[in-house]
Amino acid sequence: MNLIGSAVQSRARAVVLARVGALGAVAFVLMYLETHLPGFPVFLQYDTGDLPALIGGFAMGPVTGMAVVLVRSVLFFLSGKDEAGWIGTLASLVASLSYVGTATAVYWRRRTLSGAVLGLLAGILALVITMGLANYYLFIPLYLGQLEAGVLLGLVRTTMLFNLVKGILTGLLVVILYKRVRSLLR
Repeated sequence: MNLIGSAVQSRARAVVLARVGALGAVAFVLMYLETHLPGFPVFLQYDTGDLPALIGGFAMGPVTGMAVVLVRSVLFFLSGKDEAGWIGTLASLVASLSYVGTATAVYWRRRTLSGAVLGLLAGILALVITMGLANYYLFIPLYLGQLEAGVLLGLVRTTMLFNLVKGILTGLLVVILYKRVRSLLR
């Protein structure tokens, strides 16, 4: 490769890294703006921290979206804000990677509005199933210890419903905002 081609490639990589960093920082700030959704336990808080990752992933590809999630999660963990500590941060990371990774991968195969909607629906399904299993087998037992089966199943059902609502709300925001901001990321 010639010197000019190498310089162009290096600049392109630097631009993508800067965008990932900026989107990760925005996602981190958005995580602080969490709110309680009526009908759910207080410990389940909704935030729009996945929004920049989904928009970045739709504009620049699934790996970029997942990198934004990773940056956001590392910043959030280092901030000490998560009351559930590393378990909560890890659960948030797994949830976001399943949603963002699936939604953006499907969208990148079919880059249309219907592809975006299909991707978001697939992402929501991945989020609900992944976190249902992860909460049952890993996160709830790690955080709360051994529970009676009925209590554990009740908590898992509640978190699955919460993740469904969270995924739908975030997906609607992506559909509303993506076209308005995508030109900034291309």
